[in-house]
Amino acid sequence: MKPAAGDPAARKAPKKPPPQTAAAPIAAPDRRFNPNAKLSVSELDAIRDQIADCWNIPAGAKGAEDLIVDIFVRMNPDGTVRAAEVTDKSRMRVDPFFRTAAESAIRALRNPRCSPLRLPLDKYDLWKTFTIGFNPRDMLG
Repeated sequence: MKPAAGDPAARKAPKKPPPQTAAAPIAAPDRRFNPNAKLSVSELDAIRDQIADCWNIPAGAKGAEDLIVDIFVRMNPDGTVRAAEVTDKSRMRVDPFFRTAAESAIRALRNPRCSPLRLPLDKYDLWKTFTIGFNPRDMLG
Protein backbone atom coordinates (compact mmCIF):
# COMPACT_ATOMS: atom_id res chain seq x y z
CA MET A 1 0.00 0.00 0.00
CA LYS A 2 1.33 3.43 -1.00
CA PRO A 3 1.49 6.19 1.59
CA ALA A 4 -0.93 9.07 1.06
CA ALA A 5 0.35 12.28 -0.57
CA GLY A 6 0.30 14.23 2.70
CA ASP A 7 1.89 11.42 4.69
CA PRO A 8 5.42 12.22 5.97
CA ALA A 9 6.63 8.84 4.67
CA ALA A 10 5.80 9.95 1.12
CA ARG A 11 8.01 13.03 1.48
CA LYS A 12 10.93 10.97 2.68
CA ALA A 13 13.97 11.42 0.48
CA PRO A 14 14.89 8.42 -1.56
CA LYS A 15 17.62 6.25 -0.14
CA LYS A 16 21.06 7.37 -1.09
CA PRO A 17 23.33 4.77 -2.53
CA PRO A 18 26.16 3.75 -0.23
CA PRO A 19 29.22 5.96 -0.54
CA GLN A 20 31.55 4.94 -3.32
CA THR A 21 34.83 3.50 -2.25
CA ALA A 22 37.92 3.76 -4.36
CA ALA A 23 37.78 1.29 -7.17
CA ALA A 24 39.90 -1.75 -6.66
CA PRO A 25 42.92 -1.72 -8.93
CA ILE A 26 42.61 -3.94 -11.95
CA ALA A 27 44.88 -6.91 -11.63
CA ALA A 28 47.94 -6.75 -13.81
CA PRO A 29 47.98 -9.31 -16.60
CA ASP A 30 49.85 -12.51 -15.92
CA ARG A 31 53.28 -11.97 -17.47
CA ARG A 32 54.39 -15.60 -17.14
CA PHE A 33 52.68 -16.70 -20.35
CA ASN A 34 51.36 -14.72 -23.26
CA PRO A 35 50.06 -16.96 -26.05
CA ASN A 36 50.46 -14.09 -28.53
CA ALA A 37 54.11 -13.48 -27.65
CA LYS A 38 56.70 -14.07 -30.31
CA LEU A 39 60.37 -14.90 -30.18
CA SER A 40 62.53 -11.88 -29.49
CA VAL A 41 65.11 -10.61 -31.96
CA SER A 42 67.91 -11.97 -29.77
CA GLU A 43 66.26 -15.41 -29.62
CA LEU A 44 65.93 -15.48 -33.41
CA ASP A 45 69.57 -14.37 -33.69
CA ALA A 46 70.59 -17.25 -31.42
CA ILE A 47 68.76 -19.70 -33.71
CA ARG A 48 70.47 -18.17 -36.77
CA ASP A 49 73.86 -18.46 -35.05
CA GLN A 50 73.18 -22.11 -34.24
CA ILE A 51 72.33 -23.01 -37.83
CA ALA A 52 74.79 -20.68 -39.62
CA ASP A 53 77.28 -23.50 -40.16
CA CYS A 54 74.57 -25.63 -41.73
CA TRP A 55 73.40 -22.99 -44.22
CA ASN A 56 75.23 -23.00 -47.52
CA ILE A 57 74.80 -19.67 -49.22
CA PRO A 58 74.47 -20.17 -52.98
CA ALA A 59 77.89 -19.34 -54.43
CA GLY A 60 77.85 -17.06 -57.43
CA ALA A 61 74.16 -16.29 -57.17
CA LYS A 62 73.20 -12.99 -58.76
CA GLY A 63 72.63 -10.49 -55.94
CA ALA A 64 73.34 -13.16 -53.29
CA GLU A 65 73.64 -10.53 -50.57
CA ASP A 66 70.01 -9.55 -51.24
CA LEU A 67 68.57 -13.08 -51.15
CA ILE A 68 66.77 -12.65 -47.82
CA VAL A 69 64.61 -15.71 -47.23
CA ASP A 70 61.85 -15.82 -44.59
CA ILE A 71 60.91 -19.31 -43.42
CA PHE A 72 57.79 -20.10 -41.39
CA VAL A 73 58.72 -22.88 -38.96
CA ARG A 74 56.57 -25.31 -36.96
CA MET A 75 58.47 -27.02 -34.17
CA ASN A 76 58.17 -30.25 -32.20
CA PRO A 77 58.35 -29.99 -28.40
CA ASP A 78 61.84 -31.56 -28.45
CA GLY A 79 63.29 -28.65 -30.48
CA THR A 80 63.30 -30.40 -33.85
CA VAL A 81 61.66 -28.86 -36.90
CA ARG A 82 58.31 -30.42 -37.80
CA ALA A 83 57.68 -28.27 -40.90
CA ALA A 84 59.35 -25.35 -42.64
CA GLU A 85 58.04 -23.40 -45.60
CA VAL A 86 59.13 -20.33 -47.51
CA THR A 87 56.79 -17.38 -46.98
CA ASP A 88 57.37 -15.83 -50.44
CA LYS A 89 56.01 -18.64 -52.60
CA SER A 90 55.61 -16.50 -55.70
CA ARG A 91 59.31 -15.54 -55.70
CA MET A 92 60.15 -19.23 -55.19
CA ARG A 93 58.45 -19.99 -58.52
CA VAL A 94 60.11 -17.28 -60.61
CA ASP A 95 63.58 -16.67 -59.14
CA PRO A 96 65.92 -19.69 -59.34
CA PHE A 97 68.58 -18.01 -57.16
CA PHE A 98 66.02 -17.27 -54.47
CA ARG A 99 64.67 -20.84 -54.71
CA THR A 100 68.19 -22.23 -54.24
CA ALA A 101 68.79 -20.01 -51.19
CA ALA A 102 65.38 -20.91 -49.72
CA GLU A 103 65.89 -24.65 -50.18
CA SER A 104 69.31 -24.33 -48.57
CA ALA A 105 67.79 -22.49 -45.58
CA ILE A 106 65.21 -25.23 -45.09
CA ARG A 107 67.92 -27.91 -45.27
CA ALA A 108 69.91 -25.98 -42.65
CA LEU A 109 66.94 -26.00 -40.26
CA ARG A 110 66.61 -29.78 -40.68
CA ASN A 111 70.31 -30.62 -40.67
CA PRO A 112 71.13 -33.11 -37.86
CA ARG A 113 74.36 -31.21 -37.11
CA CYS A 114 72.29 -28.16 -36.15
CA SER A 115 69.24 -29.83 -34.68
CA PRO A 116 67.54 -29.84 -32.27
CA LEU A 117 67.45 -26.09 -31.84
CA ARG A 118 68.61 -24.91 -28.44
CA LEU A 119 65.37 -23.48 -27.12
CA PRO A 120 63.96 -23.49 -23.58
CA LEU A 121 61.78 -26.61 -23.60
CA ASP A 122 59.50 -25.17 -20.90
CA LYS A 123 58.57 -22.29 -23.25
CA TYR A 124 57.38 -24.46 -26.14
CA ASP A 125 54.14 -22.47 -26.44
CA LEU A 126 56.25 -19.41 -27.24
CA TRP A 127 58.38 -20.98 -29.98
CA LYS A 128 56.21 -23.75 -31.42
CA THR A 129 55.77 -21.56 -34.53
CA PHE A 130 57.88 -18.64 -35.71
CA THR A 131 59.22 -16.98 -38.83
CA ILE A 132 62.95 -16.61 -39.23
CA GLY A 133 64.80 -14.61 -41.85
CA PHE A 134 67.96 -15.91 -43.52
CA ASN A 135 70.11 -13.04 -44.74
CA PRO A 136 73.40 -13.81 -46.55
CA ARG A 137 74.80 -10.43 -45.46
CA ASP A 138 74.64 -11.67 -41.86
CA MET A 139 76.46 -14.84 -42.84
CA LEU A 140 79.06 -13.12 -45.00
CA GLY A 141 80.05 -10.72 -42.24
